[in-house]
Amino acid sequence: MSPETQDAEPNGLYTENLSKRYGAYLALVDVTFRVRGGEIVAVMGENGAGKSTLSKIMAGAIRPDAGELRLGGETLRLGSPRDAIAAGISYIPQELAYLPNLTVADNLLVGQWPHRGGFLTKRSSQRQAQAIAERFGVDIDVRLPIVDLGLAERQLVEILKALARETKVLILDEPTASLTAEESANLFRTLRALAATGVAVIFISHRLDEVFEIADRLVVLRNGRIVADLVTAETTPRQLIDHMLGAEVAMAERSLGGSATIGEPVLTVRGWSRRGLPDIRDLSFELRHREILGLFGPRGSGAELVADGLGGRIGGFTGTVGVNGADTPAFSSPRESRAAGIGYVPPERKRDGLSLESSIAANLSLLTLRQVSRLGVINRVAERRAAQTWRDTLQIRSRSVNQAVGALSGGNQQKVLLGSRLAARPEILVLNEPTRGVDVGTRVQIHQYLKQEAARGTSVLWVTSDIEEAVSVSDRLLVMRDGRIVAELSGRDMTQANALALATGETPR
Repeated sequence: MSPETQDAEPNGLYTENLSKRYGAYLALVDVTFRVRGGEIVAVMGENGAGKSTLSKIMAGAIRPDAGELRLGGETLRLGSPRDAIAAGISYIPQELAYLPNLTVADNLLVGQWPHRGGFLTKRSSQRQAQAIAERFGVDIDVRLPIVDLGLAERQLVEILKALARETKVLILDEPTASLTAEESANLFRTLRALAATGVAVIFISHRLDEVFEIADRLVVLRNGRIVADLVTAETTPRQLIDHMLGAEVAMAERSLGGSATIGEPVLTVRGWSRRGLPDIRDLSFELRHREILGLFGPRGSGAELVADGLGGRIGGFTGTVGVNGADTPAFSSPRESRAAGIGYVPPERKRDGLSLESSIAANLSLLTLRQVSRLGVINRVAERRAAQTWRDTLQIRSRSVNQAVGALSGGNQQKVLLGSRLAARPEILVLNEPTRGVDVGTRVQIHQYLKQEAARGTSVLWVTSDIEEAVSVSDRLLVMRDGRIVAELSGRDMTQANALALATGETPR
């Protein structure tokens, strides 16, 4: 299909030479992008590549400095998100915008209530919302308060809201970041069904496994420019990474080596059990000096519970934990975990790990206030000096260490979180999904830095549901399924195929 024909499709979205500048920073440079009606296109790129800027221009949230945006052959002049919605473009951000005090029905009908003296009763609103859900084959109780729904269901309500407006183009920004594997699979089924009706879907993600599963095409942004437009079926993950990172960084990822000589056990977990979902049953393992030990399991396998237990964030475990041979009962608080020499990085940085309103410097000194204080008064000069060292070490992109953490990109926020734990110089570092929601470039930087930390003597327990990461980073890999460690892999046996087979109950090769 020629570009001209595609541009004239009823649901075809076309941008031509879009550019956007913020001061000296070029966020987008001559971006020409197309998506056909009925097509799912994944937009990939590391933080700062231009994904957010492009999506917000298409959603009417910001205006480009140059270039055009056309839908169905008609040029759009979008001055606000309301204009984009009126044109048939709906944008669903990673942080969902819903009305928490209202029901599912009320949220579905926001912006569609009758005008000019009309009114909507509770019963009629529920009836109208139910008709919308049934029209698109969604089974949901529209009478419930929306806060009673899980994240996946709230996301589905946002999609229904978009479809009720006769959406032609649906843009989703990191829609699976906080979903379980089953919830993600359900979302993908919904998106395929929408595409089959002619809706154009733009899927912004950093997860390679997901985009290869859901997308027809892969569009890659780097430094504000489109550097690749690929047919998914004709592309390998390695090729996609090379386009996203550029040759220099991609080669650096390939050159990741193993840790220095691994020593004696420094952390022992013995006989851990806990009732829950899932039940943890008689779990035991050792982490050795200078080792990066991977603990891999699909979401819901129990691996994340083990990480939370070692960080003292959840109790209820029976069994013992030993640090350098000193056995104690399982930790009952984060304070006990830190006192034992464990630095814990939680999976939800915004909720559990950072103070978004506070500065980079303040966040980096959260666990080391005694080192930058005298008689209870913080020495701001010492705090900033220490923060600048960590900013340079971890390559945190910011205007200064006085900048609020909430103003940083997700990848840079994650670096601040990691730095705040490393600043306390723990002997043992427990990382729970440490690269969740970050781009590929930041992921590689975190991998490289933690390899260096292990070589310097830190022992790392890396808990992840990302199989590619688990295999590429770990010196040794433990595989969990249904609350139990079912295998230990190392050397040539430590492959993605073997780990996935064991995690899903299949026989490895």
